[in-house]
Amino acid sequence: MHISFYKRPLFIALVIYALFLALFLKVPAPPEKLTFAENAKVEALIISYPENKKQGKTFEIEISGVNENRAQIKAYAKCGGDICGNLTRGQKIIFRGAIFPVDNAHNFGSFDQRKFLARKKIFTQAEIYEIEKTEAYSYFWITISKIRMSLLNTFEKNFDGPLLPILSGITIGEKSSLERELYTAFQDSGAMHLLVASGGNVGFVTLIVYFLCSVFGAGRKTSAASALLLGALYTFVAGADAPLLRAYTMTLAATVGFVLGRKSGVLQGFIIAAFLILLYNPQSLFEASFQMSFLATLAIILLSSNFNFNFKMPRIFNFIIQLFFVSLAAQLALLPVFTNYFYKISFTAAISNIILVPLSGVIMAGGFIIWLLSFIPYVDFLFQIPVFALKFLLIIFKFLVEFFADFTISKIVVSALKPTSIAAYYAGLFALLNITIIKRKIRYSLFWTMLAILLSFCGIFTKRNAVYVLEGRYNKTLLIKENNKIKIIGAGIYGEILRKAVLASGSKNIECLFLNNAGKSGSYGLSDLAGLKIKNIYMPYGDIADETKRRLTDIGAKNIFMWPQETYCGVTAENPWYKDEKGSVYAKSNSTGSLSYAYKNLRTAGDMKEVEGWQKIM
Repeated sequence: MHISFYKRPLFIALVIYALFLALFLKVPAPPEKLTFAENAKVEALIISYPENKKQGKTFEIEISGVNENRAQIKAYAKCGGDICGNLTRGQKIIFRGAIFPVDNAHNFGSFDQRKFLARKKIFTQAEIYEIEKTEAYSYFWITISKIRMSLLNTFEKNFDGPLLPILSGITIGEKSSLERELYTAFQDSGAMHLLVASGGNVGFVTLIVYFLCSVFGAGRKTSAASALLLGALYTFVAGADAPLLRAYTMTLAATVGFVLGRKSGVLQGFIIAAFLILLYNPQSLFEASFQMSFLATLAIILLSSNFNFNFKMPRIFNFIIQLFFVSLAAQLALLPVFTNYFYKISFTAAISNIILVPLSGVIMAGGFIIWLLSFIPYVDFLFQIPVFALKFLLIIFKFLVEFFADFTISKIVVSALKPTSIAAYYAGLFALLNITIIKRKIRYSLFWTMLAILLSFCGIFTKRNAVYVLEGRYNKTLLIKENNKIKIIGAGIYGEILRKAVLASGSKNIECLFLNNAGKSGSYGLSDLAGLKIKNIYMPYGDIADETKRRLTDIGAKNIFMWPQETYCGVTAENPWYKDEKGSVYAKSNSTGSLSYAYKNLRTAGDMKEVEGWQKIM
């Protein structure tokens, strides 16, 4: 690639537009008037593919009427059991149910569904009790949905257990039934992207169709048109989300350039795709799928354009080397995303993808072959042969994912990076990926090095102090960040919530942790703090539950007992106080077994169900 590409107006305009959105675009606020109802008759259009969850199905709808009154709102719909049957995208439905605001429950560091839906301009939820009527509305999406359902039904009839979500995930990105343990294994092995319909899938389908058309004697233009048509069909079947639309736009640009005998224009297609998606929905810039897709793709394009990996060795070795560096470039581009969204990185990803990426391509092709064979009658015996072969490949694929996930370096727990550190990191990575096309490499390197240092230095001006109240099912926990040191008051919430909050604060170390009681429930969160280090644990005098003893032993922190009016780490112990159901406060003079705590203007209850002096801002 020539350096002049970065001087093109379209590229400059995209960079300026993206920076403007990043700095000034806010989360959409709900309109002043929203329609809510307890038990209403609702008319709505299904605008997303229903996803199967353990509790039922979830999907997005556009509501056009509530209790025979006109309405125009989007909602996130849920229905339990078999209520929703075989609903498909593009159907119009009339149902009985409740419409209510999107749940505000959100803890610092955890997934914020309210903000996620708000960026889609969805501010309401719908709970479906009964489906009264369904009818076809968008025949285009209904036809596409039938193709998708036909694929999934074929897979469900012939595959079960963990093999089913792996196959459907690799083929069209449908992985909703994947068990949590296997989901974590895919994350740890760096293979999660293979269960998401992405650019590789679109390119694979387009390439295979073009090849088959050429084999049967079709000309270049006919083959290209057929490939693009079926590539578009696959894009819609798989969901037509940001990664797929980006991939198809790039594939379209590359294929047209190939037919016209010009350079592929893949990078130009990338810029056009980004611009179109951000113009249509500027909020896409803040979605993890958009960020991961575009960052990884850009890194791969720059690596492929600016570096030559054709060494004098057999083709197979060249292929392995190229695949390794492509995987490495993608992982480097996604590293800040992994740290700030998932709080973990995998160093085995660059190795695992050398094997898993080609194998996933074979599995994807096998999935489509089995689907096509299912339409041919009277070949059941022959049909079982490819099914058996594909099951064998899926078992191997699952084994390899779990094998790579078991390595220690596959699940390194990390804390979130500051925005200035992320900017500095990408400045350095961008400089590295373009260094081969620069003539004055020393000046170039010095410039980008100084820029990265300057951006990192700006991090000292970021917020060093903060207070967060984390809400569990029964009680609360107080996370205090003071001079970049972490203090925790209360550990009775789910440990994963507490762990994510600490990592999101930019630290892996807890300076002081205060237990309001030494019972089983008061130390519940200590059992799931993998990757964190606790220096001191403070607790009231009294009996210690056996479960708490085990948790304290596993953590290995220094245990310190407290009396009321004693102060450690700026936190003062108090006699325990509580609130009854009427909101009246009562206190106990005996502090044995339980304590309340005070930090500046904040005071916690003895059972950590109340925190005074705190106003949660959503």
